[in-house]
Amino acid sequence: MARALARRLAKVVYFLLILFVIGRSLGDPYLWVNHDFGYRVVHLFYGDNDAGAENIEDVFFYIAFIAEIAAATAIYFITMKLIRKIRIK
Repeated sequence: MARALARRLAKVVYFLLILFVIGRSLGDPYLWVNHDFGYRVVHLFYGDNDAGAENIEDVFFYIAFIAEIAAATAIYFITMKLIRKIRIK
């Protein structure tokens, strides 16, 4: 029971570590998110009249966070498969 809990906790910590490393390495989303795409998303969510600077910052943060979660999930699953494959041999 304790071993299974420790493994689950280690997996959660490993995923958070991957997420942290990806988040720190990508940097500011204004540098790597296409501005036209970001502004289209802002206008989609908030409309043409309410697209202020604060809403733009919020949308760029959400776009960056979703991209980081997707990349961290992909890296996590790939590494877990590799670890499982190595442990079987």
